[in-house]
Amino acid sequence: MGENNKQEKILKAASEIIAEKGLQKATITEIACKAGVVDSIIYHYFKNKEDLLFCALDSHLQSSIEALEFQFQGIIGAAAKLGKMVWYHLHSNDYNQGNEQIVKKLLLECRSNTNFYKHPSYNSLKGYAGVLTTILKEGVVDGSFYPGLDIAVTRDMIFGLLDEESLSCLAARELTATLPDFEDIMALILAMVENKSEVALPLKKEDKATSVLNAAATIFSRKGFNGATMLEIGNEANVAEGTIYEYYTNKQDLLLSIAKERFDKFKIDLDTTFKLEDPLTKLKRLIWSHFLIFFTNHEFLTLFLNDIKLNKHFYRTDSYVYFINYFSKLSEVLGEGKRAGIFRQQVNNRVYRNLFIGSFTHLLLRWLFISTPHPLAFMREFTNAADLLCRAVVAKPA
Repeated sequence: MGENNKQEKILKAASEIIAEKGLQKATITEIACKAGVVDSIIYHYFKNKEDLLFCALDSHLQSSIEALEFQFQGIIGAAAKLGKMVWYHLHSNDYNQGNEQIVKKLLLECRSNTNFYKHPSYNSLKGYAGVLTTILKEGVVDGSFYPGLDIAVTRDMIFGLLDEESLSCLAARELTATLPDFEDIMALILAMVENKSEVALPLKKEDKATSVLNAAATIFSRKGFNGATMLEIGNEANVAEGTIYEYYTNKQDLLLSIAKERFDKFKIDLDTTFKLEDPLTKLKRLIWSHFLIFFTNHEFLTLFLNDIKLNKHFYRTDSYVYFINYFSKLSEVLGEGKRAGIFRQQVNNRVYRNLFIGSFTHLLLRWLFISTPHPLAFMREFTNAADLLCRAVVAKPA
């Protein structure tokens, strides 16, 4: 038996046994027996059982990346590639169920293990995610996706949705197949990412003034009031320096106008927050409330992500029923929005729930276990995620 063949047999055996029993209950002896080798041979290739798990997933992910690249042959345009990636992911769930279940279970084991994110095999997961990142960037560059798209947040939200769909089918058995959800899934994703403006209209006077204010806020915060120049602000706003003086007397006037504009906007936002008859406002409030509930219970959040959410046994218990019932308010708000004509009638409430849950799960995993952003960047990412969740359902995105 060749060296490569032995290693492949060990990886295959480890994949099947760990997927069935979990890392803790699987033994090196069982894996060696299934692979047809002695125990000591495994340690020739792998440091320990954990290393074997990570390498097993690595092998599966590399195959998935190669398969995706083949699927993209002849596909032109970011939106078409995005659709193909989602379709391929769902198709793998439904028509390659044995192998796909193994991959999903290995992913659950790895993602709940903080050591995985420091292991070389994590690069394959990043490589798979990188395929989607490239598609989203391509769409922004060619104008098919809107320019302000937060690539990292959008990528996490899409993968979160796809993971929840897989769990709904393979763990919770809520679905018998995921591919029938393809159109509903793509409707939500495209509503989030597509560039809705068909024609690029020239900026109106008030739009230029706002553009200058936003640019000034950026430059002032970066260089300080005294260090900033009107020329730099004009360049940031893509207007001539002289244009700034059509709206603002001098740099001091511009600085104070930022405060005036922001507090006016904050007042409008506050007023809107308390008009709870508006379904969109309710949805925004629900998103932020969910965020605050989890982040003010940090111990439970860590426990939930580490030991509950990614535990396949969770989906067969009463705890999962309570978890789903917790989101019943979300369906109520969606129903109100549809009846009011604010949300699209075609939105699939169950699929949107999976987008909602999956988005939080993936973002929280990245924030807590992979790279903790600066508090301001953290809030910016969450705000972008909340905006995308609203954008996914509104009938006419604002």
